[in-house]
Amino acid sequence: MKDDYLELDTEKTFKKGLKLSSMESSEIIDLFIDDQEIILKSLKKNKKKLISASEIFYKTYRNNSRIFFIGAGTSGRLGVIEAAELPPTFGTNKNSIIGIIAGGNKALVTAIEGAEDNKLLGIENLKKNKIKKGDLIIGISASGRTEYVLSALKYYKKRGINTVLITTNKLSSKVSDLDLSFLIGPELISGSTRLKSGTVTKVALNIITSMAMIKANKVLNGLMIDIKPTTNKLRARCIRNTAIILNLTLNMAEKLLIKSKWNIRVAIIMNNKNMSYKDALKNSKTLPIGEII
Repeated sequence: MKDDYLELDTEKTFKKGLKLSSMESSEIIDLFIDDQEIILKSLKKNKKKLISASEIFYKTYRNNSRIFFIGAGTSGRLGVIEAAELPPTFGTNKNSIIGIIAGGNKALVTAIEGAEDNKLLGIENLKKNKIKKGDLIIGISASGRTEYVLSALKYYKKRGINTVLITTNKLSSKVSDLDLSFLIGPELISGSTRLKSGTVTKVALNIITSMAMIKANKVLNGLMIDIKPTTNKLRARCIRNTAIILNLTLNMAEKLLIKSKWNIRVAIIMNNKNMSYKDALKNSKTLPIGEII
């Protein structure tokens, strides 16, 4: 077959990697660590586009439209992880930010052969979600060649749907409304995009989504205020954050949270506005966080 991937940076050979088999463990680890420096440089080069991507994400969320991450393999898993992490962290609705991976949920733990090369599958998977104007599709493809992702982005871009692409290779032509190319060079193990490509993609997603959630008043001075306390760790964090924000003891914060049904935002309003739970809950949906502190 013709090698259409030969010129991709992530498929090229990392010269120092050619000696890996004869290196000592400490030398290999040094290589891995040193190789991470390019990630920071690439993120800085894409600062303006990261801001733009976050603004698009925020506006979509603010307008109660949906956001979809779509990818295959490692890229798809990263999108699914991002979508899964936002509800417990920021209290988002699980149906408003959705991760889609080629091959379905089974592909999260098992490689599904051929799914990423299917030009129609990505479009079909998104169609099941009845994409509407105002929604946002964020495609993730390390190679920038994944047909499952690119076909879907091009299809919906033509139909006026907002699209973003995250890749770690140069693009020969524009794919989405906003293409972010994090050029991190060859992988230490050639072609293994679970390495630097995966890392820079995860960092970029962290930045885009977290910045949007900060703008959406889901964070107060570095503290989460819409945590879903589904575990002991998250309940402990609720208590700690409430205590810090309101300058209370941990015991006082816990008692207040019990009264507010473990809703930090409601607890703050109850404390600062001297409101009942019912009134505080009602106001929590309309009052900006700056007006309740």
